[in-house]
Amino acid sequence: MAGIPWRPLMTTPQTVRRSSRYRAFTLIEILVVIALIGVLAGILLVAVGGATTAAKVARTRSTMESFSAAIDAFTLEHGTLPGIVPVHMLHEDGSEGANLTNTQNILLHLLGGARVNVLDTDGNPIDPVLNAEFIRYRDSAVDADGVEPIEFVLEDPEPDHQPIQYAVVVRMPRVGEGPWINGKQHPPYLSPKEHELLERWGSGYDQDPDGENGIAVTDGFTKLPDLIDAWGTPIMVFKKDRDTGPLLLGNGEHIGTPQYRLNGVDRYLGAARLGRSQARQACNSSQPMQGSRLGFGGEDGERDYWLYLLLSHPSMAKQTYFDDNSFVTADARLGTSRGGYAMLSAGPDSIFLARFDGPRNDDGSPIEPSDFPLTGNEWQDNYERLEPFDDVVMYGGS
Repeated sequence: MAGIPWRPLMTTPQTVRRSSRYRAFTLIEILVVIALIGVLAGILLVAVGGATTAAKVARTRSTMESFSAAIDAFTLEHGTLPGIVPVHMLHEDGSEGANLTNTQNILLHLLGGARVNVLDTDGNPIDPVLNAEFIRYRDSAVDADGVEPIEFVLEDPEPDHQPIQYAVVVRMPRVGEGPWINGKQHPPYLSPKEHELLERWGSGYDQDPDGENGIAVTDGFTKLPDLIDAWGTPIMVFKKDRDTGPLLLGNGEHIGTPQYRLNGVDRYLGAARLGRSQARQACNSSQPMQGSRLGFGGEDGERDYWLYLLLSHPSMAKQTYFDDNSFVTADARLGTSRGGYAMLSAGPDSIFLARFDGPRNDDGSPIEPSDFPLTGNEWQDNYERLEPFDDVVMYGGS
């Protein structure tokens, strides 16, 4: 079969005119399109990031609401706020030596897995029933669980109290089985989800919390489980100890027992690295705008100021301060609390009341650590200063 003879393609003026309609994009047009895509992608990322943050805030609030409901249920049944040892027995003033935080103290009473033995100053048990259960629970741990229990002794730090000690034993595999109260096993008051519990801030809980084995105490190391927010930072609880007296002791003269003791929160506030994000809470003198406004290392009295705003009821704050001679401006802040307890999540930045995201000066810069009011009328009517922080706060109890 004969093939079709080859001929070169003839381009006519009409063909040229027709093809000129389909010209390529210019460089400027391409750059404009790329810029538009970038802007749209940025808007989308901001929207998605905001939605993610909002979702984590909602999840954190859900965790805190469950925690609050468990505390209230315990209080209704037993007539007292939960805590396996009194708040004043917990450590204060930095993180060194803190075997139990206030949140963990409450959690172990809601979840179970612990026994407490009350001892005199010589280490002798005061209650034979408590002692017998303590020994049984401790000595059966290895055979029943296959894991050594966690055991420590808390000494009363206040010299005017009856000198007693609290021995505590915790069996980690038993946390969640329900608390032992007045000789009776109770069902757990709280059933946290797996993502709501952080079992350790550091590595294995078989290591020493006092800084040995390469783990510094200020790294926030703990052996015990903690309730965490959606960003992996422990939720801090301030539990009211009494209904009368100054709201906080502050840095002045001891004028009475405070409503809120800060024992048991210092392990968080004194940590150089805390939670899954390993965020610094303690103030760093070389970097004054880093760390928490509640953290150690800040200006004298600074954290008392922010805690006063956080814990006191705005409509029932009082401004009566006094020393030995007359009514003056002093460190004891009187007033009424917002509730029986306050729960505080550090929020997206994982820092409790972070220095860089709180109130600002007129030029937009964060207020300096020494730039907060301490005297006179400045103590009152400043609750709006809490609003810029990204922390999540919840109050409960009465």
